[in-house]
Amino acid sequence: MNQISSISEFLLHAGTEYRVFDMGRTIRNIDSQTFLDIENASIAAPYPRQQHAWFGIIFYSRQLSREHYIWFVKLPLDEKGLVMTATRDHFLQIITDALGAQLERNKEAQGRLPENPYTFVPNQQQLADFNSISRTALNLPPSEYYSGALRYFTQPQMHNWQEVALQGIADLAASVRRKDAAQLIIDHLPTVAPQVQQALLSSLENHAIDKHLSQHLVKWAEQDFTNSLTVQWTLRALSQSVAKTVVQHFIQRVLDSEYGSNADIMLLIAARHWQLLSNEDTLRQYINQLAVIDTELCASLYSDLVQLPDIRSQMLAVIRWPNRSPALTQVIGHLFSGQQQ
Repeated sequence: MNQISSISEFLLHAGTEYRVFDMGRTIRNIDSQTFLDIENASIAAPYPRQQHAWFGIIFYSRQLSREHYIWFVKLPLDEKGLVMTATRDHFLQIITDALGAQLERNKEAQGRLPENPYTFVPNQQQLADFNSISRTALNLPPSEYYSGALRYFTQPQMHNWQEVALQGIADLAASVRRKDAAQLIIDHLPTVAPQVQQALLSSLENHAIDKHLSQHLVKWAEQDFTNSLTVQWTLRALSQSVAKTVVQHFIQRVLDSEYGSNADIMLLIAARHWQLLSNEDTLRQYINQLAVIDTELCASLYSDLVQLPDIRSQMLAVIRWPNRSPALTQVIGHLFSGQQQ
């Protein structure tokens, strides 16, 4: 065990098969080599949040057990977005002390870890989505709650929405790549209860929805554009949409509207649609509007965004912009004063 130098190696040494999902901003599948490169600090974490990389790891042994075990792990990052390998090594030490080499054979532990600073507990929505996504990745059937969600969406007026489980809604979202499931959402989204709309659209942020569904969601939001909750839910649902142009046009409309001064919606754009900030015009509009809303919020989001590899160079360039607005100049001063403390 002294030769084990990574979480990946530990899981392989323990005789398990495993899948890793990045949970930093939305849930995304990442291959084992990418995970190894991230934890070894060979590459920056692609979706950092709050100066950490966040992972859901599901592992199992076909030979020894039918059980699947899950770890939710967060690893601290340095200023370049690289995992601090010393903390990864500390986590490894905790694993080996608690479980030993024979992970699956340790029946009492059942893969569970003692309390430590590197694990986290997702909220109910994330847990439901992770369960659906991991089951799909492992070619397992959806949960027992899926049929109830289907019944409700097929005839929402005939059923009580309160009897629909969050897990069932997450399962429906996970089936969105099937045309019949996508069409079911398109046909009945306006008529299901607002609470179900929120849960479904929140789940959809973890899936690469197609252009047809994306266009429908944008149209639905634009018909109720004065409702900030509808706009927020739609922004979440479009997080991994493949229809980049559709999403870009919708977010531009949001930025040009009164929502461009709404802190919650601006936070959501940073959290879910940071890729659009690679466009300099969009970035300038976004940062300048955010600076006017709240100096501390803008500085905090800047510190978060600058760790994203996709837009790191663009964010670093913000500090060197000539002719900055007074509000943005104040934000940059706040950033530097924070670094000096």
